[in-house]
Amino acid sequence: MGALSVPIPSRRLGCFYRPLIMAGWAAVLLSVFWFASRYPQLMSKSHQLGQTMPSMTYSHELVHAAANAPLLEKTLFAAINWLDAMKIGMAFGILLGALLHTMLKYYPLKIGKNLYLNSVKGALVGAPMGVCANCAVPAACGVTRGHGRVEVALGFLFSSPNFNPVVVMMTFTAFPLVMSVSKYAVMLLVIVLLVPGLIAWLERREPIKPFASRDDTASCDLTLPAEDCTENFWSVLKGLSADYGKHVWMLVKPTITLMVVASVLSAAILTLLPWPTLLAQVTPARAALVSLVSVFMPVPIALDVMFAAQLQAQGVAPGYVMLFAMTLGTYSIIPTIYLWREVSKRLAAILFVFFFAVGWISALLF
Repeated sequence: MGALSVPIPSRRLGCFYRPLIMAGWAAVLLSVFWFASRYPQLMSKSHQLGQTMPSMTYSHELVHAAANAPLLEKTLFAAINWLDAMKIGMAFGILLGALLHTMLKYYPLKIGKNLYLNSVKGALVGAPMGVCANCAVPAACGVTRGHGRVEVALGFLFSSPNFNPVVVMMTFTAFPLVMSVSKYAVMLLVIVLLVPGLIAWLERREPIKPFASRDDTASCDLTLPAEDCTENFWSVLKGLSADYGKHVWMLVKPTITLMVVASVLSAAILTLLPWPTLLAQVTPARAALVSLVSVFMPVPIALDVMFAAQLQAQGVAPGYVMLFAMTLGTYSIIPTIYLWREVSKRLAAILFVFFFAVGWISALLF
């Protein structure tokens, strides 16, 4: 009997320390977020459909303001409740975004030049993630700061809060079939046609830098390090940890500022606007104001479905139900600011106006 031939790897384990460490951290991060937080939370939200919520921006209260409380107290408490509702998703978004930034520093994303296919690829990755449009911003930022394609980041951002399987189930359970189908038809058009089409049009007018240009030169240097197979595990881990920590901090600084400002602005708007009067009747002017606020509002995942279902149960006009189901949580001021600062001012403005128009037309048609 001949000797048994066993193939011997041409490269030893030390050559793969870096990708193995990043893959291991990705598995830990996703497992903890999905199974300890996000999917149990989403299933809980699915059981609350049609129930009264304290606000369109959060489904539970950490602090409660009495009905006769001063305006400042109501605004402050609403801001605190929103921050509490967003803390886990945003923390995950920051950690994931920093990981993507770190991975792309060492291994640039070679995804092809087909903008339409790239957007769909981003959407397929985003669907199971289970983060809202706001918490997806740090992850999208990690892609663009790592010199990844903008359409991939936007496909991820629009898919994650809308095409998550639990959110899809909630949508088709809560609303008439025509509303649910209309919403997802529009969102498919956004991902498959609008996003890549806009980017192609804008790139013909002027180059779009798919990375941050501010204070990011050193951290986004894509010169590939030579694979040193003699480097020990601890030195690789130390280098990766230093890069990852730097990228986390780069996302934490603007995110905290943005969240505080967004929480106060959204709380003030919710407190000041006369919602019973606005939603009492569908008129072009009222629908325009409601759509503007809905697109502006940064809300956690599935709150669009829950709030629209609550309005439906309360007998609010179907047009407003469809408006909130279509626009609340799909886009907001947070991704608008991200695109405005780091990608393209035109792209940020066009997407905001597009969703405003979609909400306004939805209110008038339904």
